[in-house]
Amino acid sequence: MIGNISNKLLPAAMIAQSTIGVKPGTRKGELASVAAICGAAAVHLTSLFIFVGLLGTWLVSVIPADIVQTVQLYILPTVMGAVLIQAIVSQKSSRAAVIALVVSLIVVFVLSPLSPKMALFSTAIAVISTAVLAWVLRDRQKTDVAERAEEETPPEGPVY
Repeated sequence: MIGNISNKLLPAAMIAQSTIGVKPGTRKGELASVAAICGAAAVHLTSLFIFVGLLGTWLVSVIPADIVQTVQLYILPTVMGAVLIQAIVSQKSSRAAVIALVVSLIVVFVLSPLSPKMALFSTAIAVISTAVLAWVLRDRQKTDVAERAEEETPPEGPVY
């Protein structure tokens, strides 16, 4: 909710340190960084409340209904599709993506038409079902190998 660390919070910390003339890593430098990050987060959340919470609600109320319907029909699925494709491409395991796709298709084309009252909860049903199925159908060989490697790693430090 407070924005990108590398594009907003880190520069705020660096500017705060250079403005008061302290070196990074010192106590004064850390205090300046924390204060700058808190200030940047407060400004971001305040502007979100004003521009999205208050003015956004008003703006949506004055937009004609046919434009809102067009946005919901075309633009929202387009943005969600782009985010979905980015998530699938950046994901290391394609198994979870396939499970999510299958569960979503079942919820949209089978469950919702059979029980229209459940359409309101269809997103929650799809997310929870995907999470449970992805965990149950996970690749146990990889987790077993990782657990065995962790068990075989000797403990750090002296052994008494």
